[in-house]
Amino acid sequence: MAKRKLYQKVQVSSEGVGGKTNFDLEYYVLEKEVTIDGMCINTYGVEISKLFKGDDGVVYKEYRKVFDIFCTEREAENVLEKLARNTVTPISLLDVLENLIGTGDLINEETSFVAV
Repeated sequence: MAKRKLYQKVQVSSEGVGGKTNFDLEYYVLEKEVTIDGMCINTYGVEISKLFKGDDGVVYKEYRKVFDIFCTEREAENVLEKLARNTVTPISLLDVLENLIGTGDLINEETSFVAV
């Protein structure tokens, strides 16, 4: 099971065709212990959560997690700093990671959209 640590929270307010939209983005470092050839090592990943209130008054949470992509927590934090500065949302996380670190298909990821 992965541990998660809040790195940064960003409040976003944007105006578009449908009117004004407000939501929060939370950026997390994920740490997981894996066993490779009998040795336990820690790997690191990232998570972005988007929290917003729908027209129905219900709070929704959308998130995407990508595990096992960094060897150190500092590498994950460096990428999260860029993601937070550019207000990257969960839906675009995989594309941005591919551009930032040159990954191919990230198979160890999780995504969800739920009412909380």
